[in-house]
Amino acid sequence: MLVSIKNWYRPESITEALSLMKKGMVIPYAGGTSFHRGGKITATGMIDLRKLDLDFIHETESGTTIGACARFKDIANYNLTDGRKILKEACSLAASTSLRNLITIGGSLASKPIWSNIPAALLALNAEIEIAGGNAGKFGIGKFLDEKPLDGTSLITKVFIPKSPGVGIYYRYSETKFDYSLIDTAVYLELKNVEIETIRIAVGNLLPKARRLYNLEESLKGLPINSERIADLVDKLEINPISSSIASKEFRSNLVKVFIKRAFKQVGQKNA
Repeated sequence: MLVSIKNWYRPESITEALSLMKKGMVIPYAGGTSFHRGGKITATGMIDLRKLDLDFIHETESGTTIGACARFKDIANYNLTDGRKILKEACSLAASTSLRNLITIGGSLASKPIWSNIPAALLALNAEIEIAGGNAGKFGIGKFLDEKPLDGTSLITKVFIPKSPGVGIYYRYSETKFDYSLIDTAVYLELKNVEIETIRIAVGNLLPKARRLYNLEESLKGLPINSERIADLVDKLEINPISSSIASKEFRSNLVKVFIKRAFKQVGQKNA
């Protein structure tokens, strides 16, 4: 709940928006869904970002650039191909249709709500986050999640996803379609002949923050995609999920292994 709001600002440039943020006690918003999660948010002003022309999706030779104000529904409906389909699927399965019409990729990354499935997808795709303002720069998604560079005077402006010529697979589990997910898993693979050359595995809503499973990736790299060792190595994965009132740690730990093995099996069947 928002209280004490006295001023509404509608800047027409990123520079103007950042200048307003320096005033303090003002909050930028686009979709606004993060302000409806309960509790009180104390601020005296709101900065409407909708005039900043950040609601775009552009293709270049090197990949896909998504403006921070692009909504989940636009990403879900966009023709993302190759491994980048991971993000398309993550956005299409998040929340409800009405919420996907409002939620922006920048807002979801900035507020990191419990229901967000995009951090795992972006980790598997080696995405880069561009920030303007006090901590201006480009941050790999892993560094962004770890360092939390948004300091109240910074804005996410773009998300860049490099071309991903391999195969991307995304799984999400929740009790019902609209529930928060208990776990989401993103797997990205590139094969050379039939051997695993590039591998990125990320999980979300399982640990305090979305994470790559680097040790597992390293153990699987170089194996034939249909190797029986893959299932054995995945079964040895040690992971300690955060507590959940809905499902036990054991259930969630086993489920992530099921998802990972299913992804490899799916790719293996295509390369049999």
